[in-house]
Amino acid sequence: MVVGIGVLVGLLVALRFANPVAFLPCPVIVWFGSGLYLRLRQRKRTRAFNNQLGDTLTLLSNALKAGHSFAQALSTVSKNAAPPIADEFARATREIALGINVDDALNHMNDRNQSEDFDLMVTAVQIQRVVGGNLAEILDSIAYTIRERVRIQGEIRTLTAQARASGLIITLLPFFLAGALTLISPDYFTPMFSDPLGHILIGMAVFSISIGAAVIQKIVKIEV
Repeated sequence: MVVGIGVLVGLLVALRFANPVAFLPCPVIVWFGSGLYLRLRQRKRTRAFNNQLGDTLTLLSNALKAGHSFAQALSTVSKNAAPPIADEFARATREIALGINVDDALNHMNDRNQSEDFDLMVTAVQIQRVVGGNLAEILDSIAYTIRERVRIQGEIRTLTAQARASGLIITLLPFFLAGALTLISPDYFTPMFSDPLGHILIGMAVFSISIGAAVIQKIVKIEV
């Protein structure tokens, strides 16, 4: 689908400017844009998953204290929690019902979400199943740790919001400006696509923008 959209956009741009060279960057831009969109959606879903995890572990702990088995506690969470964490626990419950053991179901969930907080919970559960102990108390302790981490991450995102917004604007502004100039005054900006020197300048600009965006993201990304 991404390749088809890239080719379609390239054909439309080439027909619009009557220049076959204008076709070349379009599939590449669509390809990288789709990958960026996918990573943003994944990051958003992981953040929502982590934000729900503390309360979910408390719910899991309460189910264990009420006398449920761990598999039954997972089913309780899947019925009472909200997406996306409810969907993940429901999938784990279905896997267990189909004969997959609990450890493998949790590992599958961990592989799908790539969450450090959930990995901590999975590790604790697997250790408890081997050496024993009060799993409900362990989950309560992990839930407190996760809630504190989520709180600190929220404060960091608030403090770095201006820098992240500035980086996004600085990164996207040249592309919007180039598109506006192309539509408003094609004769003014078309040489950038038709002249070899223009191709070199565009390549240098994209490279410089990419380096700047990477540096800004590195600065505002603070691990907790």
